[in-house]
Amino acid sequence: MRVLPPLPNDITSRPQSQRVAALAMLPLFWSLKGKRVVVAGGSDAAAWKAELLAACGAEVHVYAPRTELGEIFRDLIARGAAHECGRFVHNGEVWHPGIFQGAAIAIADCDEDVEAEAFFNAARACGVPVNVIDKPAYCQFQFGSIVNRSPVVVAISTDGAAPILAQAIRRRIETLLPPAIKSWASIAQAIRERVNARLQPGAARRSFWERFVDRAFLDTPEEGVETRLMAELERLAAPRPAVARVTIVGAGPGDAELLTLKAVRALQAADIILYDEQISNDILELARREAKRILVSDQRGDGRVMALAKTGKRVVRLQSGNPAPAAATREEASRLGKLGIAVEIIPGVDAEHHAPAVAAAETCPADPAAAWGTTRAANL
Repeated sequence: MRVLPPLPNDITSRPQSQRVAALAMLPLFWSLKGKRVVVAGGSDAAAWKAELLAACGAEVHVYAPRTELGEIFRDLIARGAAHECGRFVHNGEVWHPGIFQGAAIAIADCDEDVEAEAFFNAARACGVPVNVIDKPAYCQFQFGSIVNRSPVVVAISTDGAAPILAQAIRRRIETLLPPAIKSWASIAQAIRERVNARLQPGAARRSFWERFVDRAFLDTPEEGVETRLMAELERLAAPRPAVARVTIVGAGPGDAELLTLKAVRALQAADIILYDEQISNDILELARREAKRILVSDQRGDGRVMALAKTGKRVVRLQSGNPAPAAATREEASRLGKLGIAVEIIPGVDAEHHAPAVAAAETCPADPAAAWGTTRAANL
């Protein structure tokens, strides 16, 4: 098969099409199962961090004289860890430089900056990542707000700028994630290797997991669900001819929040996205990270849509505005249809329909409760 020559923007994309915007912090999910960690101090804050570490399966070595252990910490040590591999080891002495050898991470609650700096430097000297509670100058990493549906874990960080905002976001996410997600995630963990063995990377495997996810947000897993999932797996594994199809998606006036749910789903399912100059990075951010993005310069996608669709990839032609009523869109759909390529058109929001609503929002007096909420949020 002839290989298509790369466009210049396939190699050096414009700055607007970068895949990841600037990050204040790098989010990491770090396994501590069976690892030795250090917690210095007996305060309630230190107890919370120790409980969190032990819940991850860590062996938590606590350094604090018995008289300095708060009631919460004493109860925690007596109760034990939530994780079967986690445990607490209380050392009835203050911390010293010899405690860091072999530790995965080190946490301390220090009243004075002098002690915080000493703990920070001692941990770093041993190559141990360190966090001194409520003292950002002596932290190499931070703890975020957590939504726990383990093995699904969601962490939220505001880089220390607005902890109350992180807590509010966590509460919102808690309401969105049904408790059954925990069970579905465990099922996914159990069948993952079988799915990967039967389905090669590509449309079939992604289709299986997309249907799995749809179920996870609708139902509680019932008895025998794994058997039914395996039957669906075998059906998808059966050889089938590749279907050439293209989805033309309208991006509307450029605001990512105005994309339709169907448009977002198309972007998240795409293997290849051809987009024009007017598409914002906020909209491209909604696509799968793995999707190849190609900047094109004309309405027909530089003639590449047909060739890409014939490979069996899910191709999305992302256009600004609402392409549905445009004559050029109908012409392109007709042309591709004659070549045996199925075409779906997802309309975008018309700018003229959106503008009056924006104008009304800007000119109408806000209701007092909403205004109070806006002012309060700005002050957090």
